[in-house]
Amino acid sequence: MMTEFPQERIVPWAAARSIFGATAVMGELDGMTQKLEPVLLSGDRISIGKKGLVFKQDSLLRAIKSGFSMPELFPILMNPFSAIKAIITLKRISRFYDPKLNLGKSLPVILRAGLETVTVYLNHHSRFYGMFSDFSDELITFNLAGSEPIGWLRRSTEGLFTAGSEPAVGNPSVELTFLNKEIAFEGLLRGIDQLGATASGEMMIQGRLPLMDKIGYVSRIAQKEVPQPRL
Repeated sequence: MMTEFPQERIVPWAAARSIFGATAVMGELDGMTQKLEPVLLSGDRISIGKKGLVFKQDSLLRAIKSGFSMPELFPILMNPFSAIKAIITLKRISRFYDPKLNLGKSLPVILRAGLETVTVYLNHHSRFYGMFSDFSDELITFNLAGSEPIGWLRRSTEGLFTAGSEPAVGNPSVELTFLNKEIAFEGLLRGIDQLGATASGEMMIQGRLPLMDKIGYVSRIAQKEVPQPRL
């Protein structure tokens, strides 16, 4: 079910949620990274992490695009250690978008970041109100050929979408499988041509194809509008 949400905050909130998604998986991988959970604040501001790091929305988007932007000074002064730790984590996220890094570690991170972005659009963007009314409790898994799922999207019976990277519970309505890591990495960064990729054998989709078509449509729009970290 769609919830009322200020439409002008969709893009920055999706960007903030992508940061959370990336750090959630980074924490699963190394057991140390703190999840940078975002909170919407008044005055077009968003906090990143537990405390100490607050951005104006435009500044947050600029930080993601360019790699640098000044957060608000007062929260940093009040919680310097927490703020510095969060800033270091933010800088580390961009490394996972480098194709020279171990793709086995990168893929779950950038996939979860992308899924969190799409989830914001699915749940809150007015353009997609009613698009999924024909679907109920659905699970979409994203896989590499010959391995376990590396991420998932779920739609509850109430119509709320969530994303995850931990093992999914239940039988998937759709399974999207990439032929290899390189194809998956390129698709996640540049966008997935579902028709072309399935025709060429680079990707396989099994299950409820109309559901995946709609997810793909929303994903392509979100990918165009929400910035990815710059190396």
